[in-house]
Amino acid sequence: MTTVPSRRASRARLLSAAAAGLLAVAALSVVGVGGASAATLFSDDFQDGNSSGWTTSGGTWSVVADGSTVLRQSGTSSDARARAGSVSWTNYTVTARVKPIAFNGSNRFVAVLARAQSDTSYYYLALRSNNTVELKKLVGGSATTLASASVPVSAGTWYALSLSVSGTSISGSVNGGTPLAATDTQFTSGGTGVATFYGSASFDDVAVSDTAGPAPTTSAPPPPTTSAPPPTGPNIVVAKDGSGQYSTVQAAVNAVPAGNTQRYTVTIKAGTYREMVTVPSNKPYVTFVGATGNAADVVITYDNASGTPKPDGSGTYGTTGSSSVFIDGHDFIARNLTFSNSFDEAAHDYSAEQAVAVTTRADRLVFDNVRFLGNQDTLQPSSPNTATVNRAYYRNCYVEGDVDFIFGRGTAVFDRCEIRSLNRGSSSNNGYLTAASTTNTNPYGFLFTQCRLTAASGVAAQSVHLGRPWHPGGDVNAIAQVLYRDSTIGAHIKGSPWTDMSGFSWRDARFFEYRNTGAGATVTADRPQLPDAQAPTYTAQRYLAGSDGWNPVY
Repeated sequence: MTTVPSRRASRARLLSAAAAGLLAVAALSVVGVGGASAATLFSDDFQDGNSSGWTTSGGTWSVVADGSTVLRQSGTSSDARARAGSVSWTNYTVTARVKPIAFNGSNRFVAVLARAQSDTSYYYLALRSNNTVELKKLVGGSATTLASASVPVSAGTWYALSLSVSGTSISGSVNGGTPLAATDTQFTSGGTGVATFYGSASFDDVAVSDTAGPAPTTSAPPPPTTSAPPPTGPNIVVAKDGSGQYSTVQAAVNAVPAGNTQRYTVTIKAGTYREMVTVPSNKPYVTFVGATGNAADVVITYDNASGTPKPDGSGTYGTTGSSSVFIDGHDFIARNLTFSNSFDEAAHDYSAEQAVAVTTRADRLVFDNVRFLGNQDTLQPSSPNTATVNRAYYRNCYVEGDVDFIFGRGTAVFDRCEIRSLNRGSSSNNGYLTAASTTNTNPYGFLFTQCRLTAASGVAAQSVHLGRPWHPGGDVNAIAQVLYRDSTIGAHIKGSPWTDMSGFSWRDARFFEYRNTGAGATVTADRPQLPDAQAPTYTAQRYLAGSDGWNPVY
């Protein structure tokens, strides 16, 4: 990351200038990059409060609140269907979030539809109350099962369903796993839809893209998914007082076997663990859990900065090397704890004071009720290389810092999080929330949804930027993508909240806001707003779906 002067020196804003040589990228779509994502044929997240465009048959349909605004079928006494789209559609994928609410009897189901010709003729992917998922076709009201598998089905649980049709191939998946496939020649075209069979359900984030795979991405395929979550493995207890199996977190990670295929849980008792921790790439399915449930009680911290000399005299750590914690194992989960970089800027006069709490370079990561503490460059969602897109979901988390404190090329969703700006002591430039370096072929960078942007005591009004575009090493293909939507923005955010970086113009990045509120959420010519028509394409589910339909959102 770009170096800023130390706190002992002037904290003036970095020199910015209009970028030269970016005419080619200036023509990129404001909401995606040509060739980077599939065309959206249809989408509806029901945020407009109505079901316009849907034709219903049977049941009782309405748009209601269920965490967000959803389409609800509340009857349980018969078949019910809601259809949308065009009978001329041929090859496409429909994705939707589906939550069964109640089943009236055994062997009932909820479903998504593809190539629907009418209310009684279509392909469909059904979640049944007898704990199965089925790929089926309905012809004139007569059903035929094409493929099936076992999957737990519970009322009150959200499921991500994906149903693809391409030529004579039909395939489906649940939550990115339980893949089903079949070949059939019955229907060659038709619209989409959702359905219930003697059950009630909520439906949300229905989207149809003109590809035979789920949501758009250009990332390399993630590690193979199985038909069910990995089996639960051992629980390893860490305690500083010696009451656990290990007294350090790294020792517990070392105890996980390389190439493990079951989930290992590391339960960490209260205390401050001053150590550098790495979860290596050959140790997936690791969970860190704070034992008390209070994130402040368990703190993993170290205090290296970019300019900190290495003990062996081989130079300094550099930005990424300063990280207190590295997450390189896929499907990592952390809950109820704190990651910190406790580097003391006031006690040092380094020319490079970036000090990272966590760097992630793995896919399908979940952080729930986790705090990330630092100053400059606190959290780096990243990936092993620019050709790989890795995803991370942050739910109910807290991230604090001042300069570029959420940065990197990863795809990251911050859902119902607090993003807190610390006080640098400047009345005009108190820092930058983000410095994304999203690769131009990746449509999804950072999403902040239903978040709160707050400031520490003393932070001046109109002094903090939402972000600036980071081009590592001058990489012209790093076209930052950041969206703040449905969030509360404090008065500390500038009226013109985006700014240039290292000679690259923010106007060439993919920066947007959408339906934010709060004292800092004014709309001006310097605050690009996401068009309403594009909003369904930029939800948490769409950012995280990738090519495997991953949906950890709840």
